[in-house]
Amino acid sequence: MAHSNSVQFHPVPAFSFKPFFAIRDFINLLVAAFSEAKVMEQKSRKTSGNW
Repeated sequence: MAHSNSVQFHPVPAFSFKPFFAIRDFINLLVAAFSEAKVMEQKSRKTSGNW
């Protein structure tokens, strides 16, 4: 017999991982953009010659 003061655990997560995935994707996007800008900077530095 179940008592009214018994603790029942429901398989509902207390928090969601979706914000973490969104933050991870955003950081990955920033890293990709930064690395691409770094490559373009190296290319432009090679072709610009000496100042």
